[in-house]
Amino acid sequence: MTKNILLGIGGFIVLIGIIIGLSYAFGWIGVHQTKTIFKAKEDAKREVFEQSQSYVEGKRQEALKFYREYQTADSEVEKGAIVEMVAHSFSNFDEGKLKGNVKVFVYNCKYNPSVITD
Repeated sequence: MTKNILLGIGGFIVLIGIIIGLSYAFGWIGVHQTKTIFKAKEDAKREVFEQSQSYVEGKRQEALKFYREYQTADSEVEKGAIVEMVAHSFSNFDEGKLKGNVKVFVYNCKYNPSVITD
């Protein structure tokens, strides 16, 4: 009886091993890892990148460039195009990392473009 129990447990362990081996062989576990673990790793890398000084400084420079272009634009069409570009380019950027008039300009482009003034 004890021998049958041990054979049953051994057979069960072998069966689990075969199932795991087949899962790796057919890529089922790899697909699951890609959808969960690897996705989380890439999201974490992106979050770290977006908090990096070089990214934030680049966005500050880009915001200042757009602000100056808006101030020197001659027509309402040009200004409207700049507002749209700012709203698109800074849609996922926290304008709280900007300062002064540039911060207000980016905020208004994103959330209230009708109140933008020179």
